Amino acid sequence: MTGLIRSHPAFAPWSFDRAALVARGRAAHAGYRDARPFPHVVIDGLLGDACSAALARAFPPPSHPRWKRRDHVEQRARLGQLQRAGFEDVAIELRWLLAELTGLAFLDFLGAVTGRRDLIADPHFTGAGPLATLPGGHLALHADFNRDSARHLDRVVTALYYLPTTWDDAWGGALELWDRARTRREVAIAPRRDRLVVMAHGDDHWHGHPTPLACPAGHVRQVVAAYYYAARAVPGDDDGAHGAIWA
Repeated sequence: MTGLIRSHPAFAPWSFDRAALVARGRAAHAGYRDARPFPHVVIDGLLGDACSAALARAFPPPSHPRWKRRDHVEQRARLGQLQRAGFEDVAIELRWLLAELTGLAFLDFLGAVTGRRDLIADPHFTGAGPLATLPGGHLALHADFNRDSARHLDRVVTALYYLPTTWDDAWGGALELWDRARTRREVAIAPRRDRLVVMAHGDDHWHGHPTPLACPAGHVRQVVAAYYYAARAVPGDDDGAHGAIWA
């Protein structure tokens, strides 16, 4: 121990199987590419029942002191912004998941799903990370922010991994994907545990869960969000690129 790390003796680490994950991503590519109203795919059983159940139990409860609650017309009874405190006091199980979502295996998986080779993760999880909606809460239809201004990157892909301990579809909370004109809902995706949604970013990619949750007290719509970016290509940027210069 150096004083710079914390030990977690009861935690059993895990990692994605890169080859298996990328193969699953390739199998999902055509469905993602051709999906309507915009590119997306739903993948169930990402981590398996035992691992996802442990993550659901480790999810920060509504009483966690670091949550920032939002109660506005656009979103009500929603908790987020744990990254602003560096995920302090968030269980190691969740922090491990966040690290894996920024790692090589998951980035290669997303590349296989989307057909992109330029994805850049956000280890600071700006606007992302664990998110929770309490009974009666909602998230209005919206198109996501489009730019990481600190790193000068375009947002291109969103991943949503659902982690409710249990969920009844009758409670609502489905992720709704709407057409560009916002005239009709085309897809509804229930927030079931161990379900991953990967979707493309776009200024006309309308989505949300606008109907207030009907879940009983004690149940929470839990999700971990991760956003991925790409550098905007400018002609001539790589003209001076070279390999190592040896003495």
